[in-house]
Amino acid sequence: MTGSGKPSGGILEWLAIRNAVEKLGAQRVWSDALSWTRFTGSLALALLVLLCLTGVFMAFNYTPVPGTAYDSVDFAQFSLPFGGLIRGVHHYAWNLLLMVMGLHLARALVVAGYQPPRELTWISGLLIMLFIPVFIITGDLLPWDQKGFWSTQVRTSIMGSVPVAGDWMVRLLQGGPRTGIVALTRFYVLHLLVLPGTLLLLVGLHFHFVAHRGVSEPLFSTRERRQVSLFPTMVNRWLLLLLIITVALGAVAYLWPVPLGDPADPTDSNYIPKPEWWVLFLNQLVAIFRGPLMVLGTAVIPGALAAGLMVLPFIDRGPERHPLRRKAMLTVIAAIGLVLLVLSIMGYLEHYGPPPA
Repeated sequence: MTGSGKPSGGILEWLAIRNAVEKLGAQRVWSDALSWTRFTGSLALALLVLLCLTGVFMAFNYTPVPGTAYDSVDFAQFSLPFGGLIRGVHHYAWNLLLMVMGLHLARALVVAGYQPPRELTWISGLLIMLFIPVFIITGDLLPWDQKGFWSTQVRTSIMGSVPVAGDWMVRLLQGGPRTGIVALTRFYVLHLLVLPGTLLLLVGLHFHFVAHRGVSEPLFSTRERRQVSLFPTMVNRWLLLLLIITVALGAVAYLWPVPLGDPADPTDSNYIPKPEWWVLFLNQLVAIFRGPLMVLGTAVIPGALAAGLMVLPFIDRGPERHPLRRKAMLTVIAAIGLVLLVLSIMGYLEHYGPPPA
């Protein structure tokens, strides 16, 4: 009983959970939000949650000191129960997340999901997409193995080639010109605290804009759309999706375990790391523009692509959304995508293809 003589409603009301649950239950969303053509956003969220959970487990057993970082990862992967499986799920979830976000971006480009009134939804989504690779870059160094160490050397060297701000950015990121204990500590703090907090803010903003601006209407569906409750209907479907993707990635990690390379050797300058699949096109740009023109491949062209995507809602303002009525815009987008694909294939053949006869 409260002082007014009314029942308190129990601990749920005291925690304000009941009110929050009722508000969620009152929210209505389109039932096709998890359809085959529209589920990439929900899948990306599921992968982010899975990455957070597996990342927390690995952080419990990690020591961010060069002398013991490798040993702590080795112990977690090969001595702790399910340690290797969890690290494998974490690894494959990142790769799948990049693919899913690429599909999410492609769909939005095809159906003009960036047009008014969804400009801020588009921009916040792009910021999330640009943010994810920073997670991977900072996480690569943490095992302190050969691949992670020398990949970081390559990336900081490329970053340092940027005029004016390059050297300053490298020193800010790793505390000096060399990759050592300060760099590992900063990468660890960024990966575990700074980046997740910023990403949480961006994801929250993105969903805020989605809730208030809505999502683009399907262009090709002839079925009548209906609305369902956000909680429990849509939340239960999303939890099922999370369960399915967890089991699937667990199976992949079990069948193809993620290897742990040799411990980092800063004196072994003969080690040449192979670029990841998602940066092959950037690697080729760096290979094409050498010497004083390197800045074109490291900063100018990638920056122009990112800026072009950011301002796209203010260039293509509609009202047409159907791809067949936006041939000029989609031709330009397809041409850029084709160039990036060709560069990626060239990079793959160079680094992963058969050696020349």
